Amino acid sequence: MALIVEDGSLVADANSYVSAADFVSWADARGVSYPSYPEIEQKILRAMDYIESLAFLGEKHEETQALQWPRDYVYIDGYSVESDEIPKELKNAVYEAIKLEIDGDSKLTASERETVSETIGDISVTYKSNSSMKRQTPAMARSLRKLIANQNGVSRA
Repeated sequence: MALIVEDGSLVADANSYVSAADFVSWADARGVSYPSYPEIEQKILRAMDYIESLAFLGEKHEETQALQWPRDYVYIDGYSVESDEIPKELKNAVYEAIKLEIDGDSKLTASERETVSETIGDISVTYKSNSSMKRQTPAMARSLRKLIANQNGVSRA
């Protein structure tokens, strides 16, 4: 499936906020390794599955648009995000989600990390040998925190 990038103009059948070339530029600037183009596109689509599952601030600009963005009634740092804009924070979150996919830390797969034993004095933890650890990236969390609706019902002022 080819990438169709949403640029804020309500692109029909859009399935990403970034292109493979966008990701490669971002990755090169940061020294991040990446696979060949066909695999990058697969990783982008997988990362987009996660990003699109989030509860964003505001409302979709049009009910029938392909993706969650562009949106109306969104403010970042006190300034209105235009209804034809894809915020840089969203793109950065997508880049970080793609990197997690490439690194094998998909946000979409279940994490099964089981503790076999613990010790409190001098702190010792032993994990089951086949268990994995899913990393969290502060960069993705920082980008998303300005875009995600508060899930506990307390208003963000």
